[in-house]
Amino acid sequence: MRKLSIGIIDLVAKAPSKTMWGRVMGANFASIMPQVVATWCEEHGHEVTLVTYTGRENLVAELPSEVDLVFVSTFTEAALLSYALSNLFQSRGVVTALGGPHARCYPQDAQKYFDYVLGFTDEALILEILRDCTRHRPVGLHLSAEHHPVKLPGVTKRWKFIEQTLRKAPFIKIVPLLSSLGCPYSCDFCIDSSVPYQPLDVDVMKQDMRFLLSKLKHPRVAWHDPNFGVLFDRCMDAIEEVVPPGRIDFIKRGLQHYLKH
Repeated sequence: MRKLSIGIIDLVAKAPSKTMWGRVMGANFASIMPQVVATWCEEHGHEVTLVTYTGRENLVAELPSEVDLVFVSTFTEAALLSYALSNLFQSRGVVTALGGPHARCYPQDAQKYFDYVLGFTDEALILEILRDCTRHRPVGLHLSAEHHPVKLPGVTKRWKFIEQTLRKAPFIKIVPLLSSLGCPYSCDFCIDSSVPYQPLDVDVMKQDMRFLLSKLKHPRVAWHDPNFGVLFDRCMDAIEEVVPPGRIDFIKRGLQHYLKH
């Protein structure tokens, strides 16, 4: 497999913006999977550039001029921006791939604009794309693993990409973490209700928090999993074991739930 120049774009804004809110908080809405994909690609020997788009960056200028493959991660509200970016890069001979919530919810639409559209994404699926890395047009390939990854690179392995994103947050700096994937419930209105619930390795969680304590004076951590409370005691026991009182602030993203330990 040849060495590739890979760009990864995490769209946390849907358009250019110079608002104070975007400047202060935009980078704190960075997603975990773009960092994970970047880590996997580097581990397989490729050159990787990750850009978290907060509305202030020039995406074309920040990526290498000779990029071979661009991954984009987006929510549906920024889908039109992702389509425009794919069109731009494809016009320059670049292979493009879309992941994230929009790719999962609307793959048939996204296939019109990307060479690859990703559902569940694990390391084996990323490796398959890296080995193929060819154009698929006019309709892109829709690829999905059978389930979520059974493990993810922890903060230690992702730190290079976390740190560069934190530098964009001038005052409040929040690190995203996961304690679980999927859902144990069966609500018919939710796309995740059909995804089996899967707790992640609690030892990796502890290692992540120890690492953050060694890197940041007073870390702030946001739990991104929607079902953090399912094994609440397990998570709280892990926090109490490794985090001295008052050293880390914890935020539950998506809920009005803020914990101080």
